[in-house]
Amino acid sequence: MKVLLVSKASSGGGAALAAYRLLLALRKQGVDVKMLVQEDGIEKEGIFSTTHSAFKRGINFLRFVLERLVFLPLEKSPAVRFLFSLANTGEDLTKNPHFLDADIIHLHWINAGFISLRTLKKILKSGKPVVWTFHDEWTYTGGCHLALACQAFTHECGMCPYLKRPGAKDLSTRIWSKKEKIFRNFEFNVITPSRWLQSRVRSSSLLGNFKVQVIPNVVDSNIFKPVDRGQASGRLGLKSETRYILFGAASMKSAFKGFDYFREAVNLVHQELGDDAGVEILLFGKADDDVANAFPLKTRHAGRINKVEDMVDLYSFADVYVNPSLQESFGYTILESMLCGTPVVGFKTGAISEIILHKENGYLAANKSVEDLANGILWILRSANPDLISEKARSTMLERFNEEDTSTAHISLYQSIITE
Repeated sequence: MKVLLVSKASSGGGAALAAYRLLLALRKQGVDVKMLVQEDGIEKEGIFSTTHSAFKRGINFLRFVLERLVFLPLEKSPAVRFLFSLANTGEDLTKNPHFLDADIIHLHWINAGFISLRTLKKILKSGKPVVWTFHDEWTYTGGCHLALACQAFTHECGMCPYLKRPGAKDLSTRIWSKKEKIFRNFEFNVITPSRWLQSRVRSSSLLGNFKVQVIPNVVDSNIFKPVDRGQASGRLGLKSETRYILFGAASMKSAFKGFDYFREAVNLVHQELGDDAGVEILLFGKADDDVANAFPLKTRHAGRINKVEDMVDLYSFADVYVNPSLQESFGYTILESMLCGTPVVGFKTGAISEIILHKENGYLAANKSVEDLANGILWILRSANPDLISEKARSTMLERFNEEDTSTAHISLYQSIITE
């Protein structure tokens, strides 16, 4: 059984990381598995690239730009520019030798000029069984990656809130129609990393009748584990006696990561605790240089974290991690933080409510409530037994998100498809 994982990339985001971690987990189980990405393959790890020249890299960029240029005059605002994909351009993978050699094609995140709808049809038409892990909502919507409160995907899209001039037959309707013509003739096996995303797929008009199985994303609990606070303080240059509130995102400008909710909640926490409580803010991710000035408490911005070891140090050193995301299909950083023994405060929405057990391993705040987000931070900071919450955070993650169970579930699915 030869499995080919297909992903835009193997690093640089949660979806890419999920595909890469699955590759490593399946290799541990002895599966003959490879990964096909657009750029920056690492062949010794079984990751192969479709790009082998500067010219091809330029073509990749032009494809990405072309899709953005088509959407640019239609977008509601720059904030949604990269949250809607037309899939109007991409490359043909069906002639790639790794594709031809595979018994099963396992798709992951394929947008940003990697795979077009035309190529997707060719992949499904190839006759090779296809598994597709969803990392957002793009596959069953008219183009958006996060539908949020919009329910248009339950019929045929239209009146899209991402568009400047939404209408009954707008761009989202046209993309939905293109997908419908493909999906009515070709089926594939759907994996979602959460029950919440599974329910969304089942309520969709495009994929409501497809097979949908919940298999969590892979995370290695031997890597994400508590580290000695004293050693971490030396590596990070932080004070071991100070309590830290952690927040981070790939881009803090993203309205969907909840930075503004976090900032306002910190203001309330500061009003409650004052200046002398020994509490500081710790940030990671891409942000403006003056982001530290947004808070009344002393703030350190660690910037973009590229090493897993540094991320483990940050999680382990923090007293509480705050994730006020407005929608998560899985919640990787929440899981990683808890495996490092750090409880999490997040909104009661999407897959977040499947990971956080309210007032056991963290705090589920009422959705979009700044006041309750602040209550959650204070509940953890004021806990009489923080070690108990920390232990509960890690133990519940070990019970519910086991790497071996996750890889075994994938293997079972592959084998059932092969024997059909």
